[in-house]
Order: sequence, then C-alpha cells, then structure tokens
Amino acid sequence: MTFEEKLTKLTQIVEQLEEGNELPLEDSLKLFEEGIGLVVSCRQMLENAEQRVENVLETNNS
Repeated sequence: MTFEEKLTKLTQIVEQLEEGNELPLEDSLKLFEEGIGLVVSCRQMLENAEQRVENVLETNNS
C-alpha cells in the first residue's frame, strides 16, 4: 500500500471514529488499532523518504 493509500484509509478511519455513536465498542477498538498501525507505517515511510532526501543532498554536496 502506498503512503497516499494509507493516508486515505487513515482519514476514513478517523471519520468513522468521529461519527462513531453507532459503532459497537469492539468495532471502534479494531478501527483504532488499525489506525495506529497506519500512523506507525506512515511515519516510517516518511522517515525513510527523509533519509533518502538527506542522502541525495549529501551526495550532491560532496
């Protein structure tokens, strides 16, 4: 799954949880867990992208 796909899914989860009065507690918890997993994954992808940028900049400045 791409970063953009993960971000879209995360946005959908947040919207579901914000509306969540009709969601059973167990479903809300599953969505929350999935959302946290997506946040962790997106953060890792951003850190990897940042590292790649830094590597390119270092290479070009050498």
